[in-house]
Amino acid sequence: MAKKMWFGNCRQCGFPRLVSHLLRWNSDGTINAVFRKGYRVVISPTEFLDGLFTNVEDRLGISIRHLVFEAQSNATKVLFEGTPGARLVSRLNLGKRFTVEFGFNRLASMTGMFRSETLEYVPGSVGIARITNPFQLDLAASIIVGAFEFLEDCPIEYSWEEDSPNSYVITVRPTPEESDVAKRLKMEFSPALPGELNCDRCPRCGVPRALNHLRWVDEEGIILDRRTGTRVMMSYGYMVTAVFREMAKELGEEVNLLLVDAQREWTIRHVGLLGLTTGDEPLGDDELERAYRTYLGDLPAYGQGNPVTLELLDPGVRIEVLNPYQKYIMAGTLQGLFEALEKTGSAVEWEEGRPGAVTYTITPA
Repeated sequence: MAKKMWFGNCRQCGFPRLVSHLLRWNSDGTINAVFRKGYRVVISPTEFLDGLFTNVEDRLGISIRHLVFEAQSNATKVLFEGTPGARLVSRLNLGKRFTVEFGFNRLASMTGMFRSETLEYVPGSVGIARITNPFQLDLAASIIVGAFEFLEDCPIEYSWEEDSPNSYVITVRPTPEESDVAKRLKMEFSPALPGELNCDRCPRCGVPRALNHLRWVDEEGIILDRRTGTRVMMSYGYMVTAVFREMAKELGEEVNLLLVDAQREWTIRHVGLLGLTTGDEPLGDDELERAYRTYLGDLPAYGQGNPVTLELLDPGVRIEVLNPYQKYIMAGTLQGLFEALEKTGSAVEWEEGRPGAVTYTITPA
């Protein structure tokens, strides 16, 4: 039986104490790591990330997994490189082993990415781990590779084999060859615009009550959304931006439009799972505005941005969002929300009046 990584819960709201200590929910619609200023964290359904890349790949007819792998690996390295004292600890073999056991393994479970168990680690030579319930195998491997590249301060190669259903043994070793893609996919930190968002928070741990539906199953390395029965995870907020930035350089700006449309399709399904709309008829005016505000109200708690205005047009809707974690994904999110609630096709336009402030207008098409 797997050893339970119990985090301990807030006595008032039940939220895991470790998570509330390591993350900060800001009044500007963002979440960041307490120990890594500027490192933005986003909560999203696991099927969103894997489904997004699969959808875009199908539309392009090419694989983008190498870009996704390197971006996620770089994001992991950036997290640990900015952690106070991490580089000093990693210089010692004992410190490396401690970091693997109490840093990497616990963080993987805490963020809902997978459960990790160290089978063998010889600093400078080899690392072997068993991962269970990975949200997506290649992306899980990229996180492990990034973590060990930080520890060993050199490029890492990996291999994996299936150990049992939904359980894999991953082996990592130092390699002299650094990926050319990894050199390009550098993380960029954009400053957030200040906000005055007031949300209902637990008075003891300070976490937004809008996340009360999340349940950590830490011994399995997963987080569940009890409203929909789906799995969610915490991830680096700019990883998707890095991937599509490089794709746009190679394939042109139309790549970003594919991203918008892929997210539109996913959001329509998500709105249905949340039960915000049923049947084929559009909602009445009062119900419609309530449904918009319910969905938009979750965005800050998930670290996806701060919707500051909602204007129902005749026809259409206009929404201003401060600090959207990815402006094209937000465009697809709002377009999909409109189509799910209004039961009609649409067109979306956006204008960034200043960096970090984007106004989206969605109209019937």
